[in-house]
Amino acid sequence: MRVFGVIVATAVFTVAVTAPAWGEATAVAPPAAAASGTAGDAAPSAILDAARARVAAGDTKGAIDELAPYVAKHPSDAAAGRLLGDLYFRVPDYARAEKIWRGVLALDPDDRETHSRLGSLYAVQDRIADAIAEFQKSLPNRSGYVGLVTMHRRAGDLPVYLSRLEAQTRDHPFDAAAWTELGQARLQLHQFDSALEALNRAVGLRPSACSGRLELAYLLVDMRRIDPAIANLKTCLQNDHEYYPALVNLGEAYLEKNDAATARPYFDRALKVRAEGSEALVDIGYIYDMTGDWKTATGYYNRAIRSDPMRPEAYINLGYDYNEHRFFPLAEAAFIKGLSVAADDGRLHYLLAVTYNVQGKIALARDEYRHALSSEEPDVVRAARAELALLPPS
Repeated sequence: MRVFGVIVATAVFTVAVTAPAWGEATAVAPPAAAASGTAGDAAPSAILDAARARVAAGDTKGAIDELAPYVAKHPSDAAAGRLLGDLYFRVPDYARAEKIWRGVLALDPDDRETHSRLGSLYAVQDRIADAIAEFQKSLPNRSGYVGLVTMHRRAGDLPVYLSRLEAQTRDHPFDAAAWTELGQARLQLHQFDSALEALNRAVGLRPSACSGRLELAYLLVDMRRIDPAIANLKTCLQNDHEYYPALVNLGEAYLEKNDAATARPYFDRALKVRAEGSEALVDIGYIYDMTGDWKTATGYYNRAIRSDPMRPEAYINLGYDYNEHRFFPLAEAAFIKGLSVAADDGRLHYLLAVTYNVQGKIALARDEYRHALSSEEPDVVRAARAELALLPPS
């Protein structure tokens, strides 16, 4: 999904240590009322919607209290179990999160999304071997590839892991999954040419598989080779015209070319496939921002948050818009809510720091800039370090 770049944010929010100009904030609209009924008699969709609404409003505890009785009575509802585990993970209550996710896997041992979540949990707990095992079971989930490289680096055996992947492709040259894992590992290490060679081999072995072309398109966009990425995504859609990730990513590829007119229909098609797809909603909001219609854009960002309050991107863009129009309390609220579900997101820490800094809240800004220095995104770290150096001495 399309998210405002940190360097763009730096340019818009010129930071000064003199007295800031204040914007006039509007009142925050109250969250939608939770669905009526109890966890025992409400429809599953109503229970999940009510829990998501509470998270979007910043009430994680209320969401847990609403969802936990339902999950206890309906252990086979994997979506509810995953969401409840997500909430416990972010509290954090790791023991309960693990118990819930283990319960989901007891009924469906091949649930890759839940294996990925357990991998993340074990990574936080420094249970490296357990994390590696779970991330391996989550493949071809993209977070699994990222997790494997991160964990093997932390374990100190990354060269051994890469050598093993190379050996697998030599021993099994027609195994598309082996080439994909090698390509993804090289991609995470920013070895783009090696990654491209491996992912091209994977696509060549399974040319009709959308998943392989999608991964190749991600890499091509990172390499600024937008037209070949578009070609791969279009080939995917010829094989599966309702493949939601390809629709979203094809639209985003056109946004990389500043072609919003061509991009928009793909996001509209994506919403027909997945009515409240948060990625497509964020992208449509971004298009409205491109045309200066920020109020409509914020409506789409709020819809995205209600649809999936556990993803940080909509909070980033929502807060960015409020900050740009000097509604600082609303910007703070958006970034803080985002951090409640993505505490380690350097973009959120950086943008919250900028918001504090513009208002003259120097101590708070300093703390958030320092948090942003731990980001895995180099642009975030550079911007945070530069602006932290400009703050007056504490």
